[in-house]
Amino acid sequence: MVMRRTWAVAALACAMTVTIPGVAQATSRRSQDVVITSRRGWQDTGIYVFGGDLVRVQQVGGSWTVDHNSFPWVGASGYDWDTDSHIYQGCKIRDDSPYARLLSRVKSGSRALGARRSWRATTSGRLLMRINDQDRCLGDNAGALVIRIWH
Repeated sequence: MVMRRTWAVAALACAMTVTIPGVAQATSRRSQDVVITSRRGWQDTGIYVFGGDLVRVQQVGGSWTVDHNSFPWVGASGYDWDTDSHIYQGCKIRDDSPYARLLSRVKSGSRALGARRSWRATTSGRLLMRINDQDRCLGDNAGALVIRIWH
C-alpha cells in the first residue's frame, strides 16, 4: 500500500505543471491539426496556450464559403476585397477583415489570421477559431478548413 501511494504521488508530481509568475514557460514545437467548420461560431481547438507562447497556424486543407449559392469557395484568407464588397456587410465579426477570413481568440477579442500566420499569445487560455461571419448569418455557409497549429 505504501509503495503504491508513493508511486502515485511521484506520478502526480511529474504530471503537474507549475506556473511561476514572471518566469517564461517552456514551449514545445508540436503541431496539431484541427477542423474548423463554417457553420458554427467560436470553436475550441483543444489547445491551451500560455501568454508569451509563439503560436503558428497554417491552412493545410479544405475550403469554405459564406453563401454556397452565391459566392465562391475560399481558404483561410477569405475573400478578396472586391468580392467582399458584393456581400451584405451586416454580418462580419471584424469589419477590418474580409468575409470568410479565419479568426482566432484566447479569452476575449479576436485576431484575423488568414492562411498562414504566427503570433505571441498575450494571455493564457484555450485557443478558439471561427469564420469571419456572425452566428446569425451562418445558415447559408458551407465547408470547413483543416488548420495545422504549432504551439
